[in-house]
Amino acid sequence: MPMGSIRTDLALEAREAVGEIPGVEMEQENLGATVITRVRVATSAGARRMGKPIGRYITIENEALSRPETLRNRELGGIIAQELRSLLGPGEGENAMVVGLGNRSLTPDSLGPRVTGEILVSRHIREHMPDYLDERVRSVCAISPGVMGVTGIETGELVRSAVRLVQPSCLIVVDSLAARSRRRILGTVQISDAGVVPGSGVGNHRTALNRQSLGLPVIAVGVPMVVRAAVIGRETLETALENIVQREGFNSVVGRRLTAYLREEGLDDLVCEDGPMHSFVVTPVSIDEAVRNVASLVAEGINRCLQPELCFEEIQAMLP
Repeated sequence: MPMGSIRTDLALEAREAVGEIPGVEMEQENLGATVITRVRVATSAGARRMGKPIGRYITIENEALSRPETLRNRELGGIIAQELRSLLGPGEGENAMVVGLGNRSLTPDSLGPRVTGEILVSRHIREHMPDYLDERVRSVCAISPGVMGVTGIETGELVRSAVRLVQPSCLIVVDSLAARSRRRILGTVQISDAGVVPGSGVGNHRTALNRQSLGLPVIAVGVPMVVRAAVIGRETLETALENIVQREGFNSVVGRRLTAYLREEGLDDLVCEDGPMHSFVVTPVSIDEAVRNVASLVAEGINRCLQPELCFEEIQAMLP
């Protein structure tokens, strides 16, 4: 069922909601249990229809994304690293800054700070003690600017100040996202060169962090951590109505009326943006362990992308 009245941070879900439109291209690749979908928003008209800025959006889906055993399998980390490299031009990863957005004290919003805590940072050693560092190690720094409700400072202001001081060649920004479908919670990674708007996952829109505002390539990496409660309500109602139809029979009076109601999207009024359930978001009960696992996986992908001459074991040995 299309749910166009519920916003999503995932370009893939936005594309599914609007269908095929001019100016938006999509291709899909299957790698065993992992599905990679690449959406390219090429025109301003397509961007308006999609509700997403012009750019490339890569979605990596795997149900085992947040499971502990996934961390022992280097495959997904390698896929994330490869897709990140595909969005960076020659030399853009040589002097990188990783920014972890979000609030560490709020578990579903703590992905960014957790990821920055597992990034191999080397800029300080490269500048002050170069003889102690392997020449293969690229210069990387990482910051976690917190949220305005805690710092009193706009996140974009802090990031712009750090960019002016450090002058990195690229920015990789990590943030928690909101999805339209519960099955994509903690099972999806989105990578995009269109930048990010801090706080957009829960409706707190701030200044965009992108190439236009910062003057350098900005790669956004996000994982859906929450879904609107209205989505859960709709899916529950749909399941209940479909069960009634099957029990009563498709050709019965009740079956025909309920089927027509579902086909005419009669549930949309219950999940509209200004509906009674709009202000509620839901996250899985296992969020504490899951966000730790996902953060480690995303950090692994970023480290392997930014340090292509180092193997996984070397990167792990150099982490604090």
